[in-house]
Amino acid sequence: MNRRAGQHEIWNLIQGVFDSFAGRDVQGMEDLLHDDCTLWDLFEPELIEGKEEREAFHERDKTQSMARGSLSISIDPLKLDVYDDVAVARYWLAFTYEPPNATSGRVRITDVLLRTPNGWRIVHHHEGMAPSGVPPITE
Repeated sequence: MNRRAGQHEIWNLIQGVFDSFAGRDVQGMEDLLHDDCTLWDLFEPELIEGKEEREAFHERDKTQSMARGSLSISIDPLKLDVYDDVAVARYWLAFTYEPPNATSGRVRITDVLLRTPNGWRIVHHHEGMAPSGVPPITE
């Protein structure tokens, strides 16, 4: 496979995950995840493992999203390395939910992907809010 074509396919897959999320299309997201995918989500304190935990998480995530206003998401690709059948993507994501229950943030994301017979699939997705700087030292 052409390296550039593989990178384009991976960035399209990542965009597809967030397009599915914005459209509240849980199956669309699941179709892009490997069966063994694990997740560190921005709003969840524990690692999400296995299909059963992912399904429960998707329902919670869909509920919180529906309690908010319209959502806008932008992705800023940063770095993508492809090692044969494994890839690591790092990127920024900015999100804004409008009222009611407005919130926004800038998130650092790392995805680990595996090339399968059905194309690239995410095997681990890790989200974390971008820090705003070093906390003050008071003592």
